[in-house]
Amino acid sequence: MRNILKIVFAGLLLALPLLAHAAPKQKVWVPGWKDTSPLNHARAGVASVHVKNHVYIIGGYAGRDWLATTEYAKINKDGTLGPWQYGPQLNEERGFMSAIVHDDYVYVVGGGNGPSGHHLLNSIERAHINKDGTLGPWVTEKNGMMVGRRCSKILATDKELYSFGGFGGVLLDSVEHAAWQPDGSLGEWHVDAEVMTIPRYVNSVKKEGDVFFVLGGHDQTKGVGITNVEWSRPNPDGSMQKWQATTPMQQGRYGFLTSAYGDYLYALGGLSGMEYLDTIERTTVGKDGQLSPWKVIGTLDQQRANFGVIDDDKRIYIIGGSSHDGFIANAVYAERNQDGDIGYWGTEAEAQAVRDRLAARKVQKVQLPYQGLVKEVIQTDSYTYIQVETPGDGSLAWLAASKIPDLHEGDTVNYSKGVRMANFHSKELDRYFPLIQFVSQAQKK
Repeated sequence: MRNILKIVFAGLLLALPLLAHAAPKQKVWVPGWKDTSPLNHARAGVASVHVKNHVYIIGGYAGRDWLATTEYAKINKDGTLGPWQYGPQLNEERGFMSAIVHDDYVYVVGGGNGPSGHHLLNSIERAHINKDGTLGPWVTEKNGMMVGRRCSKILATDKELYSFGGFGGVLLDSVEHAAWQPDGSLGEWHVDAEVMTIPRYVNSVKKEGDVFFVLGGHDQTKGVGITNVEWSRPNPDGSMQKWQATTPMQQGRYGFLTSAYGDYLYALGGLSGMEYLDTIERTTVGKDGQLSPWKVIGTLDQQRANFGVIDDDKRIYIIGGSSHDGFIANAVYAERNQDGDIGYWGTEAEAQAVRDRLAARKVQKVQLPYQGLVKEVIQTDSYTYIQVETPGDGSLAWLAASKIPDLHEGDTVNYSKGVRMANFHSKELDRYFPLIQFVSQAQKK
């Protein structure tokens, strides 16, 4: 018996290294994103929908071209996306529009095309969803909206489709709605009697239960993102109840997207003014449209705006968009845990890699390539306008940057590359600048 025990004990000793090697490494929560298949065509201002086990990216803008193309990818069991394939083309090129799935159809509403998007679209196209999740040809609806709307956002109930705000020649505070017909078409559109508390443009919307939330947008006078959030709910006849303000976001945002998971509502990325954002805010939705205080709970993989977002059970996908460096083709995804945090379960090495990337990103933000001597400073509520003398040739140039309250004449300022605009009129200053450069980052040296 003693010999048998010795043999068993010796066998266990030999097996321990093998068991230790085979034991899975302990998983940790990684507050980051995983890369997956990139789009065939970099694009921003897209519409995005989730159709069965497929993700669709529709239309958009690619710098010179407004797009009619659609791309779709299959969601694999492990959360990755399969290769992107081209689907049916829209009947009209369009970008900065919205899309929604209702019953057996995908609907695309409004948008713009032409020079600087000045051709405003009131038309709606729909495509039938095939059994395999692909789409049939797009068909233009008989009834268009009352107003051509670029950057309007849409939500739906079982009875009605709603379009909120946007640009229709001016920034709009109005809401339109049309009833679903038995054959999937839309009835005539009606402008609702109740208007939102403020005009909304490049904002975001989300439906939670029977409550419609409208979030953020662009302040036309100051040229910055707004923090305001408001809510309403439809009456039985399809009209809207009076709009009411609720807890504002921490960061003013436009060109951003929203996501929902359980009682959590997220605001992701966008622009604050001239600066692209990578931050993610989260709130909890309570009764009657009341929101808890917003908290910053993480970052995107990069600064980006006007992208596509897809909610798929616990996962969230971020696709395309634009950044300081141009238009984006890449796609990333993450999970949500029971606390509503965004990330994924991975290794400590992966978590450290995310921490290293975030640290490198912060360092990169302060390494600005250009420098100038400040000759004049004009402060506004949202921006600092700076006249600089560039080293070497001594030429003068005007910059517009996010607020730098302690900047004065005689200081030196470092700044990033930016976008030049000729004959720019500042509504806040009521002043024309023959040439001005909008820079995403500027720092006093």
